[in-house]
Amino acid sequence: MSVRVRDLLKLPTLSRSHIAAGEAGLDRIVSTVSVIDFTATSVAQRELYQPENSANEQLLLTSIEQDNYDLVTDCTKIEQLAKTGCVGVVIYYVGERVPSLPAEIKETADRLNFLMIFAQETQKNMTYSAVISEIMFAIFQDRMRHPSFAPTIIGRVSAMPEYRRSVGEVLKLLAEQIQASLAVIDDQGEIVYRENWPKEAVVNWESLLNVVEKINMNGELPVTTSDGMKITHWRLPNSEETVLFVGRQTVTNLTCERVAETLQTALNLWGGQNQDDQNLIRAIIQGQIVRAAKLGRQYRFEPKNTQAALIVSCPNDVNKAKMKKWVDQLTEQYTDQLISDWYNDQLIVLLEKTPSYQNWQNWETDFKKDDHQLAAQCVVVEAALVDGVGGIQRLYQLVTQYLPAARTILPYRLFLNQADLEFARGCQRELQEEGTEVIRWQKRLDSMQHNLVETLMAFLLDTPQNIEQAGDLLYVHRNTIKYRLNKISNRFGFVPGVMPESFELYQALGVHRLLRGNDDPGELGE
Repeated sequence: MSVRVRDLLKLPTLSRSHIAAGEAGLDRIVSTVSVIDFTATSVAQRELYQPENSANEQLLLTSIEQDNYDLVTDCTKIEQLAKTGCVGVVIYYVGERVPSLPAEIKETADRLNFLMIFAQETQKNMTYSAVISEIMFAIFQDRMRHPSFAPTIIGRVSAMPEYRRSVGEVLKLLAEQIQASLAVIDDQGEIVYRENWPKEAVVNWESLLNVVEKINMNGELPVTTSDGMKITHWRLPNSEETVLFVGRQTVTNLTCERVAETLQTALNLWGGQNQDDQNLIRAIIQGQIVRAAKLGRQYRFEPKNTQAALIVSCPNDVNKAKMKKWVDQLTEQYTDQLISDWYNDQLIVLLEKTPSYQNWQNWETDFKKDDHQLAAQCVVVEAALVDGVGGIQRLYQLVTQYLPAARTILPYRLFLNQADLEFARGCQRELQEEGTEVIRWQKRLDSMQHNLVETLMAFLLDTPQNIEQAGDLLYVHRNTIKYRLNKISNRFGFVPGVMPESFELYQALGVHRLLRGNDDPGELGE
């Protein structure tokens, strides 16, 4: 059993509330609660809206002043929050008049089952901390009453993309579930997985390992440290591995049993991934922080210092050893600190220093000269601003999810960058949402002559706005390209390629390619 929104609306701090939109989401589960300021536009907050960085099953709290309701009436922001897995937002207001939502906002929230709840402040000096405490206490009580969470957590991880299905992900969900830091210890007494809760918590795991044998096992009273932390040590079923619980509250024996059962199931399903002990890339992408740090010391490469990366996607029949050796030799000409390895048929190269623009260009030239014919049918993703372990994981997620779309949109490009993948992600989302702007632009393109649309694609997507190259691609004279572009400028009222006027046009062309693929330029006429 889990706490649902309708359960929380019975709490005193939410008792005087009015559901303005998304009523179909009342039975959605709430796992955590947070505060959001709709007026903030910082980089950190924009990053929060990204699905890979936000908490799932999250309820948000905010407040508005009288006659300032427009701050929450933003369809785009609602869609962004819904994509992160947020359940909805509770908007506290002052006064007797209940705010109302414009029809467009209500329609968006209803379509996404995103709850928008107006709640009147019941106390003059009510604080967010009081509301959060009340909600989290209700969630915590429910978890303690119903600790059988193994099927739910294993199910959630099983539904994740393949590269995220790991013991580390299970440990992360378990730590959040019981609100305690966790570490899995192998039969050699070494930590193989760990997860701090909350994320910013500081746990001296190394010092705990020194006294772990003195900590009572399975059912005995936990040890209390000098700073008040309760430490419980529990053995996994039919295993020599154990799990350490570190938190402010004592974890019940029943909860310890459920956690141990869940971890043993996760190890049975995904523990075999760790047999490749020497693959630092695998450890980083799967979130095996302890193993990654250990391997980093062994290879004298610090993952958290990674600034740039290359991901080479190759056909299944490529000679992997030969490809790795060749790419390493090319890359070592431009940096002296790198690590590379294969992961799921992709060669991933991490660099501690970002190459200059000219060095990227030189690397591409050398790659295309390929004397071994290894580069045939390969696609390279270059990332110049990776920024540590989290950046590596986000880059790999982008490649896994959006490289096929990027290759459809940019079929003539051997080298792609992170911005190309972000562009492909935006186009794919626009296509999935089928918003009014997308439909309007597709109707515009459909109403144009076919050769004009292909000229736009060749000029804006396939070449760096180069008339000569666009002409070569379409097998027509450069003057024909100039004539067509002039005709398009007169039709749209702006010059294709000039920003920001051309932003929507770029995205419309990307969506157009996803819808219809890419025609053979040789079949186009004048």
